[in-house]
Amino acid sequence: MREFTPVRTRSVAGDIVGQIVDRIKTGELKVGDALPGERALATQMDVSRPSVSAAMARLTDAGIVKRRPGRNGNPEIISIWIPDDLVESGESEGRALENEDIFRVLEARKTLEPRIAQLAAFRATEKDFRDLQESIDLLAANRDNIARAEQAELLFHRRMWQAARNSSLQNMMIGLEKELAPIHDMMLRTPEDYAAGIELHTATLAALRRGDPLEIEQEMYRHLGHFEAIVADVLQSGAQRQKPDFLVTGVS
Repeated sequence: MREFTPVRTRSVAGDIVGQIVDRIKTGELKVGDALPGERALATQMDVSRPSVSAAMARLTDAGIVKRRPGRNGNPEIISIWIPDDLVESGESEGRALENEDIFRVLEARKTLEPRIAQLAAFRATEKDFRDLQESIDLLAANRDNIARAEQAELLFHRRMWQAARNSSLQNMMIGLEKELAPIHDMMLRTPEDYAAGIELHTATLAALRRGDPLEIEQEMYRHLGHFEAIVADVLQSGAQRQKPDFLVTGVS
């Protein structure tokens, strides 16, 4: 397991929780995995042990980890489902997004993510493909639970970004993901939307396995276009700026 990074924010326990939650959301931490002990986590994150203990208490209360007794007992991940109120709100929370802001973020995603998908197809291992399929299975099993379905859908995308083996591009997508979060929250998506998502993810994975760049690009445009259509329907508005052909048709 990669070491955790030093905490440099005022909300120390919140940052500790956030780092662990982020690794659960990427699939790096799974049910049954053990975290480092509190002393080791405190050293890795450059924080006090009481701060780590407070973070573990929050994760335990949320049903995410189980704390083992004894000096050497390491906390164990017992659930990958993150309650909405567990992670503290970011600075952008509470700021109303204008329609043009929303479509700007969607445009950025549509410009970048198809290229990452093509890289993922080029570099993915069989384990990456199995992990992607696992996220689709999670989505199918939880399609009627909106909160869990949203997490399972995001897991597919994060695992695809990881498969591209380019940390710079992955960090760009994580930044966009944070901007997308309030957009997801306002869309009030339905189980039917997530049922369509299962088909879109399945088709995207099939294209990734076949590895044809043009097919991957077309599937990603169809995939991302589904969410854009939901946004446009909810807002009763489309993007005002003119789109270049390659963002409309998927033709490079």
